[in-house]
Amino acid sequence: MPDTTTPNLTLYFAPRTRSFAALWLIEELGEPYQLESFDFATGRHKLADYLAMNPMGKVPLVVDGETPVPEIGAMAIYLADRYTSAGLAPASTDTDRAAYLRWVFFAGAIMEPAYAQKLFEWEVSPSTVAWGSFEQMMEVLSAGLAEGPWLLGDKFSAADVTVGNNLVFGQMIGLIPQDGPVGEYLSRLKTREAFQRAEVIEMREGERFPVAAE
Repeated sequence: MPDTTTPNLTLYFAPRTRSFAALWLIEELGEPYQLESFDFATGRHKLADYLAMNPMGKVPLVVDGETPVPEIGAMAIYLADRYTSAGLAPASTDTDRAAYLRWVFFAGAIMEPAYAQKLFEWEVSPSTVAWGSFEQMMEVLSAGLAEGPWLLGDKFSAADVTVGNNLVFGQMIGLIPQDGPVGEYLSRLKTREAFQRAEVIEMREGERFPVAAE
């Protein structure tokens, strides 16, 4: 939960964005953190001090002490390795490490463009793009969950957060089914206490910063 003292971790967060992934991740860490929440309408993410930490001017952004960590995949790897007590990442010597890294990157490199292809009806040959196709992405993900309940079998990891967050969004926009291996996996993720705490915070911050009127 967010801390009222001065914790080492600060999360720059905007409701209704990819920020939820970082919020969920930090809740899984169990570390105290400060939540710097804002609405995009304020333009906070385009101010000079913010751009100095994240030149893309996007959210989320985590700052660990004085170290800014943008990009969700980087956050997952950095935070899980730095705060090892949460057990969110296999050690570098663990045989599961390669699979873990693969799934962390799968979320951004494969799932997100596959979603865009499906939504925008891009006509591309699967052989010419790294993500193949939306259908191939779903087949690979379903196969990866065959030994479940998590992507690394019995071991929940930060990779489940990066992939799971994309699935939450995919289900919201009607791309991800409620049933089958992927839908059942997402249902399991939603029962996690850290996920549920993050949902409560997301709802609260959404009420504080409603969508700006057109």
